[in-house]
Amino acid sequence: METEPPSSVKRPKTKDELKLEQLEKDMKSPNWFTRNFAKFRTREFQKKMTWYYVGSYAVFLFLGYKYMKGVYNKDKELDKLWAKLDKGEKLTLYEELRMKKLTGHARYRDEKKLEEYEKLKKQGVVGFEDMAVEVKGENASNEKILPPRDTTPFYDGKAEDYDSDIDWEEKMVFMGRRRKWLMKHCRGDVLEVSCGTGRNIKFMTMDHVKSITFLDSSKNMLEIANTKFREHFPLYKNAAFVVGRAEDLVELAGGSQPEITVSDVDKQIVDVTEHSSGIKYDTIIEAFGLCSHEDPVKALKNFATLLKPGGRIVLLEHGRGEYGFINDVLDNRAEKRLETWGCRWNLDIGEILDDSGLEVTEEKRTHLGTTWCIVAKKKEDKKRKEEMSFVEKYISPGIQKKIEEMKQEELQKQTAAAAAAKSDAEPKK
Repeated sequence: METEPPSSVKRPKTKDELKLEQLEKDMKSPNWFTRNFAKFRTREFQKKMTWYYVGSYAVFLFLGYKYMKGVYNKDKELDKLWAKLDKGEKLTLYEELRMKKLTGHARYRDEKKLEEYEKLKKQGVVGFEDMAVEVKGENASNEKILPPRDTTPFYDGKAEDYDSDIDWEEKMVFMGRRRKWLMKHCRGDVLEVSCGTGRNIKFMTMDHVKSITFLDSSKNMLEIANTKFREHFPLYKNAAFVVGRAEDLVELAGGSQPEITVSDVDKQIVDVTEHSSGIKYDTIIEAFGLCSHEDPVKALKNFATLLKPGGRIVLLEHGRGEYGFINDVLDNRAEKRLETWGCRWNLDIGEILDDSGLEVTEEKRTHLGTTWCIVAKKKEDKKRKEEMSFVEKYISPGIQKKIEEMKQEELQKQTAAAAAAKSDAEPKK
C-alpha cells in the first residue's frame, strides 16, 4: 500500500509581515493620496521623524530659556523701580515709561516715547533724568480721527428715534451687562454726565444713592430721561436733571450761569442756579460720552474738580481697540459713524485719560478692546484695598506700610464713630 506524501503546511504571516505587505501595495497604488500617505509609514521617514522630534524639543527648550530669561530680567528691573519708589525717590520719565511697559499699562504714545528713548540709547546717550521726549499721540496724529464739534443740535434732532435705532445694536453686543457694571458703582451723591435718553436708568438701584443728578447738553434727550426716571422711581424726589455741557460743568456747578435747569416732580424744567452752587459728588459716571464732547480732556478735568475726596469717576466708553485690523475698520467708518450717531468712535480713550491727570484704578476692555470700562480717581486720593494690585498688596514693603496706615486710619474712624454714638445715646443732664 502506497502512502501519500505529506501536504505542505503554510505558516501564517505575522502582523509585521502583513503591515509590510500592505505598505508595499500602497506604495505602488495608482491613487496619489494613498501612495504619498504610505511614505509617512516607511522606516526611513520614521527615523527622520525621531530626529525631528529631538530637534523640536531642543528648540522648545531654547525658546523657553530665552523667554524665562526675559521674564527674569523684567522682574529684576521692576523690582529695582519698586525699590526706588519705596525709598521715596522719584522715577525719571524714562523709568516711568518702563514701569508702565513692564506692568502692561503702556499705551500707544508711551510705546512711541520708549522707541525714541531706545534710539537715544543706541546713539550713546545715558541718563534721562532731565530729558523729556515728546511725541504726538494717536488723537493728534491720526487723520482719520475727525475734528471735534458741538453735537447738541444733532442729539436734539435724534432724541425721539435714538432708543429704537440704537437698541438692536446694543443687544447684539450684550451692552446691557456693561451698563449694569457701570450703575453698580453708584454711591452717595451721584452725577451722570451725558445721560442722553436715560438708557442706564433701568439698571439702577437706589440702595446706596443719596441723590442723583443727570446732565446732558440736549434738552430733548434729557426730557426723555426724566420721563423714564419717573416711571422707574415715581417716589424718589432727590433727583435733578440739568441741561448743560460737560466742558462747562464747573461753571454750572458754581451757579455762574442762570440758564442751568433741572426738573423735579412738579415741574419738568425749573431754574436751580442756587441749588447747584458748591455741589460735589461721590460718584461721577458717564456712558459713551467722551466720544461726543468737543474737549473730552477738559470734561474729565471738570469731573475731578467736582469729585469729593475719595470719590470715583466710572466710565463706559468706546474707542480704539487692541488690534490693528479693528482700528482700521473704526478709522474707515469714522465719518459714517459721526453722521449716524454723532460720535467719534475711534478716539484713543487711554490717551484722553492720561492727559486728564486722573489715576486709573480699574481698566477692563471687551469687544476686541473697543469697549472701555474704567474706574478712576484723583491722584492725591488713596487707593482702596480692593483696588490695589497683587504687587502693591503683598510684595512692595513701602505699599505694605501704606496699607497699615490705611488700617490705622480706618480703625481711628471707627473708634471716633463709636464714641460719638455712645455720646449721643447717653442722657443729657
